[in-house]
Amino acid sequence: MDNKHITTSIFLATLMLVSLFAVVSSAASVSGTTMAGTGPAVTSTQAGNLNIFAVDANGVLWNTSVMPSGNGLWKSLGGVWTSSPAATSQNNGGMTVFVRGNDSAVWYRDYVQGSWGKWTWGKWTSIGGQIAAGTGPAACSWGAGRLDVFVQGTDGAMWHKSYNGTSWSGWESLGGKLASSPTATSNTTNNVQVFARGTDGALWQKTYNNGWSSWKSLGGQVAAGTGPAVSQDLWVIVQGTDHQLWQKVAGDYGAAWRTPGSPPEALATASPAATLNVEDHTVVVVTTTSGNVWSSTHDVSGNFTSWSSAGSPS
Repeated sequence: MDNKHITTSIFLATLMLVSLFAVVSSAASVSGTTMAGTGPAVTSTQAGNLNIFAVDANGVLWNTSVMPSGNGLWKSLGGVWTSSPAATSQNNGGMTVFVRGNDSAVWYRDYVQGSWGKWTWGKWTSIGGQIAAGTGPAACSWGAGRLDVFVQGTDGAMWHKSYNGTSWSGWESLGGKLASSPTATSNTTNNVQVFARGTDGALWQKTYNNGWSSWKSLGGQVAAGTGPAVSQDLWVIVQGTDHQLWQKVAGDYGAAWRTPGSPPEALATASPAATLNVEDHTVVVVTTTSGNVWSSTHDVSGNFTSWSSAGSPS
């Protein structure tokens, strides 16, 4: 091979390495924003802290604690995930976060009190199942050690799995035809409320009270690609087809849908999240098109005011 060919080969190899490095560097630098199409999760512990979870553009799960004094730092919980997270607290002061893995199964991680009273995160554990692409799990707890998990299966039906404090049940189908991630809450023992967007775009509800009810429509029109959020006092919040937040009280079937207000930035096409804080006020958390996470609390009239940015995972 002559010197001209050698020089050309070296140049091409160098160009390929530079291009490859640029691609890798670009992928590695994608941070500081939430994964497109995913929303946050939020739960409140006995200490009164709001814990927010979000998946970044690389699929890593992050957590921040929103305290009375302001937002905490975002901390990585690792993994490579493919959905919005779900989170629930328990009466023992702990909490559990769930997410869809790249194997389409449900994975979870517990925040528990260990030796010397120190709270730490346990390891990631799979509980199997197959979640429909583009959707994530829902979770709630009606007692210490109790966990209920709900997903949209690959058949479009809702599936349920529970933990009784010592072992997990098998997966059971609760039927229906879902068109979004579900959401779930519980405010009394042996009582669970589950909501999801139906194939007609409306909000649908299913209740467990020592037995499962049939599905009931709550009407409305939920934006495609998003699902509902619900707090323990049964305020249901959705993103409407106008890309604004809408809400109603699920227990009052005659109540009209109304807009409680939206954050100062445009909402991303993603599900909101909600919980009760220590003062028993509903807190809503959303992601916006900037990739930031925003939170707000109901005032006495049920409106969301004084939106606060928690930033984004970084």
